[in-house]
Amino acid sequence: MNQPMTILFIIFVALLLPYRFIIRRANRQLMFLQRYKATRVSADKASIIIAARNEEMNIGKCLDSLLAQDFPRSQMEIIVVDDQSVDQTAAIVRSYADRGIRLISIGNQEAFGKKAAISRGIASATHPIIITTDADCSFSPKWLNTMLSFREGMDAVFVAAPVQFRKEKIMLDRFQSLDFMALQGITAAGVSGKYLNMCNGANLLYTKEAFSAVNGFEGIDHIASGDDMLLMEKIDKAFPGGIGYCFSKDAIVITEPAASWAAFIQQRIRWSSKAKNYTSIVIKATLLLVYLVNAAVVFLLLAGLFDLQLLKYGLLLTAMKTIVELPFMIRIARFFNKSTLIAWFIPFQPLHALYTIVAGTFGLFSKYRWKGREVS
Repeated sequence: MNQPMTILFIIFVALLLPYRFIIRRANRQLMFLQRYKATRVSADKASIIIAARNEEMNIGKCLDSLLAQDFPRSQMEIIVVDDQSVDQTAAIVRSYADRGIRLISIGNQEAFGKKAAISRGIASATHPIIITTDADCSFSPKWLNTMLSFREGMDAVFVAAPVQFRKEKIMLDRFQSLDFMALQGITAAGVSGKYLNMCNGANLLYTKEAFSAVNGFEGIDHIASGDDMLLMEKIDKAFPGGIGYCFSKDAIVITEPAASWAAFIQQRIRWSSKAKNYTSIVIKATLLLVYLVNAAVVFLLLAGLFDLQLLKYGLLLTAMKTIVELPFMIRIARFFNKSTLIAWFIPFQPLHALYTIVAGTFGLFSKYRWKGREVS
């Protein structure tokens, strides 16, 4: 191998040093993070808001799961905001009216999109605590009380909590679950350690007062995504120390994975698209580092198709990266009761690196489709 390529490889390996620091820090944080268990019924009252668009296949199961919560019905309300669905979503929600489910429909001439839907729901909410989730989610009977009891205990204004995919049936499901578990592990460690603000909109709690104090989604309402992390950034600035992470199996929300590889890539491009709007230098630097490490793996493996020495270096870098990540992945997989997926972790490494580069790049520069809408 020529000297320039040798130097480049050394630079690639050097990227692993800060990457190793981040992953090991997250693993240590998880190691000592105590799992929360609610011991009493919360006195809080909560409004659960679901922004739904074209969810006729899922919304009924979601509402049944919410109605089965082991929590006083007088202390909760469920509001579904129909974001201009063109299927039977609204009709299905109306069939639950006699069970106290409220439906708000966004008209064709009104502002639409997830942030607009959530804002409409919050404006109509009668309780001081807001919980947002998605129409394809389901919950343990202890979910709501666990979230509210945790908030009470730490007097938080914003609580993030774990999300996982349903049981894996095909190879795509396994790939998504491993990738999503990694994100959830970093989220748990970063939020609990107070050094990285991450969350998922399928399982969020915040006070109505805090939402109003930061003027809701004002300033980020033009961004298609980001109803979770961008709002989290705003609230963190306004209420330092007011954010918590509910690390509890009872608080896990279960959601559907993408149904195809194309849908999966579109989803991840959508998630990546908000990265350029983060104000946190820590998050931006972390995302850039993850991108560069995976880009190094992809570059060396692809270049290895033409140079055997480069292929060896690519495999070596992949092995080094895997060794860094594996203890962390084993720990978070145990939390989600998905340890059997670890057998797929090593074989999926090259594909994971490639998808990370594709989603990260297209998320910054391209449009994507979501729920039948093209979004820029």
